[in-house]
Order: sequence, then structure tokens, then C-alpha cells
Amino acid sequence: MSAIHQIYEDAPEFIPIPKSMQHHRLEVVLMPLDEASPAKPSRKRTPPPHFAGRVKELGDVMNTLSAEDWGLTE
Repeated sequence: MSAIHQIYEDAPEFIPIPKSMQHHRLEVVLMPLDEASPAKPSRKRTPPPHFAGRVKELGDVMNTLSAEDWGLTE
């Protein structure tokens, strides 16, 4: 991935930034969004193999945690 990195000692007005940041020391980093990003590691948890076939589900396990904790998008 290629990026452009620039430090301005006095950020000019032509850079589209909030007015409160203009004319201050500023670091600007530009990175293209259309390039493929590195794969994110999976957050999905799996039980240890020695639990296979030994655990009973008692009740509604899906409502014990939020959908985000289960890795589901709402």
C-alpha cells in the first residue's frame, strides 16, 4: 500500500480540514481506500477440542450475550 505523508508547520487553508486545525502544525497522511486491505484476524472463538460432545446447551444461549459478542452484525 502506498501512502503520502506530509507535515505542515502552518497548515494552509486549501487543505479540507476544520478551521480550528488551520494554521497549526499538522501531519497529513493520505492512503487509497480502493486497494485491498490486509486480512483482519478472525475474532470467532471456538471451544477447546476436548469439549466436543461433552457440553450441553441449557436454554437460550444466543441471548446471553449481545449480537456483537457473538460476531453477528445487526
